[in-house]
Amino acid sequence: MRRRLLFIVMGLGMLAACESYDCTLYNHVGMYAAFDHEGNAVQIRDTLTITAGKSGPVLLNKSVGTASLDLPLSFWQDEDTLVLSVKGEDYFLQDTVWVSKTNEVHYESPDCPTTLFHTIREVRNTHQFIKSITVIRSSVNYENTTNLQFHLLTDN
Repeated sequence: MRRRLLFIVMGLGMLAACESYDCTLYNHVGMYAAFDHEGNAVQIRDTLTITAGKSGPVLLNKSVGTASLDLPLSFWQDEDTLVLSVKGEDYFLQDTVWVSKTNEVHYESPDCPTTLFHTIREVRNTHQFIKSITVIRSSVNYENTTNLQFHLLTDN
């Protein structure tokens, strides 16, 4: 009886030690950005579209009322180019942003695929409607915190 109880306790302990880890839910690496004008958080009220480069894939398509962004970064390039286009009723503005970064391979567990973390080194832009960009947090990993602050020329 005692031996049987010992096996049951050991089995329950082993089950409790196993962790159900859903890699696709918990392992999202994205660069987060927010917009402000003169220190106040703002939304881009008109239509915002973001592409990876001039003719690259669309990362954000015709978003209205955008206050923050969650953007992917490339896997192996040292610099990403983002083209932000804002279209209003009677105007069209386009600003190009270059994000210089390093890429670090991150291994979580045998159950999950290898992912890449990034460290933002420098950000620059063409100053068409974005006055400047501040790097709030250079480390881009699983934490959903703001990495970049886009300071707009107007409150749009």
